[in-house]
Amino acid sequence: MSGMHLSREFFELIKAIGESKSKQEEDRIIAREVVTLKKKLETKGNDGKSSLGMIPGSPHLPGGAGGAKGNALNTNKKKAREFLVRCLYVEMLGHDGSFGYIKAVVSRKMGIVVQECVEC
Repeated sequence: MSGMHLSREFFELIKAIGESKSKQEEDRIIAREVVTLKKKLETKGNDGKSSLGMIPGSPHLPGGAGGAKGNALNTNKKKAREFLVRCLYVEMLGHDGSFGYIKAVVSRKMGIVVQECVEC
């Protein structure tokens, strides 16, 4: 593996994209990644209904579908950063990653993502 900061799953994604032989193969890889990322955003509430658990500390939704408590992206900064990088790869390769926009905004607000400025 290239670096200790990468999860095995993320490393395999990058490797598969780099080794793809055609645009169609790359598109299939990214389409599977989009499904995986969307599943990572979803959590199950007490009533079994799916809700997006993106905002830590959010109030419980009516019906007991709790917000962020079951989502690993809210409790692990490393996973949250990796999620955002994976969404960036999806966007860079021409697919819709808009499902991750709110997570990016919330992560910045919480200090999970550090903003770096470079003077020109």
